[in-house]
Amino acid sequence: MNVSEYMKKHGLTDADLDAMAAPYESGDYQSGDGEVFTGSHLDAVGKRRVTVIYDARDTQRVAAIARSRGVKTSEVYRDALAYYLAAQA
Repeated sequence: MNVSEYMKKHGLTDADLDAMAAPYESGDYQSGDGEVFTGSHLDAVGKRRVTVIYDARDTQRVAAIARSRGVKTSEVYRDALAYYLAAQA
């Protein structure tokens, strides 16, 4: 369903959408659940997504390690980075 179909289904006009968006756009939105964050949710929780390119053989080895440990490959990469950073301190 595209935006036009959604608007028609719920009887919304462009003016209705503008009125609903105004508090968000002006920064006046009052959330009952706490602070409203903009940008990536990862930034809000103190994490950042990065892209790194590794040799295919290395990624296969990481996948094998992850399978043997019963974890996701991302955990192996995080552990390796933490080990390296600790050695640099």
